[in-house]
Amino acid sequence: MRVKETVTSDGTGVSYPDRSAAPAEGRLRGGRGGGRDVVARLALVVVWSSGFLSGKLGLRHSSPYTFAALRFAVAGGLLLAIGLMTRQKVPERRQLGHLAVAGLLVQGVQFSSIYVGMERGVPSGSAALVIALYPLVASLVAVPVLHERVSRGQYFGLSLGLGGVVLAVSEGLTLGGGHLLGFAFLVLGLLGIALGTVYQRRFCVGMEPVMGNAVQLVAAALAALVPAFLVEGFDVTFTAGYWPVLLWAALVNSVVGVGLLYHLLRRHGTSQVSSLFYLVPMVTAGLAALLLGQHLGPLTLGGLVLATAGTLLASRVRD
Repeated sequence: MRVKETVTSDGTGVSYPDRSAAPAEGRLRGGRGGGRDVVARLALVVVWSSGFLSGKLGLRHSSPYTFAALRFAVAGGLLLAIGLMTRQKVPERRQLGHLAVAGLLVQGVQFSSIYVGMERGVPSGSAALVIALYPLVASLVAVPVLHERVSRGQYFGLSLGLGGVVLAVSEGLTLGGGHLLGFAFLVLGLLGIALGTVYQRRFCVGMEPVMGNAVQLVAAALAALVPAFLVEGFDVTFTAGYWPVLLWAALVNSVVGVGLLYHLLRRHGTSQVSSLFYLVPMVTAGLAALLLGQHLGPLTLGGLVLATAGTLLASRVRD
């Protein structure tokens, strides 16, 4: 009997004997629902891409761990307040530890490492390139740990998208100065999101989105505060230009971005949704060229076409 995977509202994987046994919300829909789904996918890519730019701008006013701690604290505090006011279910004590670990990996390790890497001189598009390896790394980890099935066609689409990503940002890759250390931190961030996602799907089944995310963000904020105080001395300059960047990173990137991700995971398989991350480096490079004046060359444009083709293939292949 064939088994088809779908994903619950909390991002955890569950299996059903066949397509008819899966919840209706997990199926692809046409019509107006399909149009809204396309908008949600595009919004996820744009919001996630803007996070690299907000991080780059935030580092002009703050050290990386300090900026990360403030981002997590603002987003986690907002979600906690919303959860308490709307009387959302508080996670049980035995689940708090698992939520904290997942939050430390997905939020704390990933974004703090991205900020450190960019502070070391890695361009925002190149930083997005490393994190774009997440679909392949997460799939490789999930297959033996969660016994997930990824088809050959989906692997081919993911690999094609990866090739497009490498081609698109190869123009901006340099290994001089502190870039090697910066890329090492970005690899750490990649491992954080890949391992954290698998850990969450393994141990955080049934996580309530609002309070669960609040716990994860608060845990990430507390962890980031340690190096922020001990290493950086909580280095931040609160200027008029800093607050919009911080609020964008906290409210749009952390709250809206995660909400869009969970919405799409509720409707589609993990491989389909994660393949969208291959578009993030190209969109990031485009936004950086438009807003920050960074160069957008022919290799980037060629990579965009290749990565788009791979993303579409991974999104459409069923078996």
